[in-house]
Amino acid sequence: MAENRIRRKVIKPHTSQGGGPRVVAGRSHRLSAAHPGRRRGEVASGFVEYVTRNAPRQEWALIAKLLLDEAFTGPVETGAGGAAEAVARRRRSLLGKVDTLKAGEAGRVLAPRAGESRTLVKKLRDEGVLLGLPLGRRPDYHYPAFQFDTVHHRVWPIVAYANSRLGAAEDPWGVMSWWRTPSDILDDQTPLQELEDGDLTEVAVDNMISAAERGM
Repeated sequence: MAENRIRRKVIKPHTSQGGGPRVVAGRSHRLSAAHPGRRRGEVASGFVEYVTRNAPRQEWALIAKLLLDEAFTGPVETGAGGAAEAVARRRRSLLGKVDTLKAGEAGRVLAPRAGESRTLVKKLRDEGVLLGLPLGRRPDYHYPAFQFDTVHHRVWPIVAYANSRLGAAEDPWGVMSWWRTPSDILDDQTPLQELEDGDLTEVAVDNMISAAERGM
């Protein structure tokens, strides 16, 4: 990749590091319910200022979407139950934008002749090699289909590399967001688009991660 492309900004999923408070998009803040005595626009302005000071850069785009969602919807949910349902709806919306496989289907792709294919899927998910998106209390895992090399019955090596580097086991939804977030390093393409074009490399993944860690 050209040198001038390596220096650009990047958005990637958050990593757990020490320091100030973390802001996780969609998990803790409700604009109206948090400040009932203030207008929604005033609350939003203060929230944006807080986010830009404390939230990981890679979450800004998702947080902006959540702000817009709330600005154009009716009364917001209050209480833990309502907040949890709002998060679940947003995750289902993200899930609806990619083709996914259930555990049994993923197992048949990875090990069509093995009797313990589900065990293999869980092992790869726990290792962070395979991205599994949890929904519900059980939870029910959904595996984005772009990860699978169906000819050779494996996870694409570059996908396994990126998932492992990004911490898919600890932050699956953040990693899913990373795959769908355009990057300046990729000329405003998403990692998923680069993968589908056959152009995503370990060097590109490393450069995006390094740039984000430097706070570029």
